[in-house]
Amino acid sequence: MQTGLVYLRPSRLVYVRVTGAYENSIPAAWDKMLAWIDRNGISSPLGRGFGLARDNPQSVPANQCRYDACIVVEPHFEDRAMRELGILMLPGGPYVRRREVGNYNVIMTRVAGLHASFEAPTGLRLDDNRPLVTIYLDDPRRFEPGELRADMCVPVSAGAARGRGATSQAAA
Repeated sequence: MQTGLVYLRPSRLVYVRVTGAYENSIPAAWDKMLAWIDRNGISSPLGRGFGLARDNPQSVPANQCRYDACIVVEPHFEDRAMRELGILMLPGGPYVRRREVGNYNVIMTRVAGLHASFEAPTGLRLDDNRPLVTIYLDDPRRFEPGELRADMCVPVSAGAARGRGATSQAAA
C-alpha cells in the first residue's frame, strides 16, 4: 500500500448523488452512474471514477450523509449529462492519498470510517471544507475484482492536527 501527499486539480465532473449511510449510498450511486453510462451508449473505457463522501458520519446523521459518484465531463456526452445528471467541480487542493488494491466493494466499506481513523501527518489537519475523495482507477467491468486499484484521498490543510473523530461537516 502506497501513501503520500498529492495535489488534486479542480476538475469538472458529472455526478449522481445518493443520500444515506455510506454503506448503502456508495453502491447505489455507482449503480445509477453505471446504468446511465450504459443507457447512453458510452462504451469507451471510463477512465477514472471519483467518489465524493461529503459528510462526516460522526457529526451528520447517517441518513443525511451525501455521496456523489462522478466521472469527468467529456464533450461527447456533456449535453446529455447536463440534462440528466449534475455537474460539479472536484475541489482541488492537498490530500493524503492511500492506494488500495482489491475488490471495490471492500474498498467502499472503508469510506465511512475514514473520518474517525484518519491521523494527519505532522503540521497538517483534516480539512472539513472538502469531501473525502476516492479515485477509482480501473473500470470494474474490465478488470478482475482483486486487481482493482483505488486512491483514497483525505483532504488536508496546514495547521495543527485535531484529535481523532473531529465533528465538522464537509461543505457541499
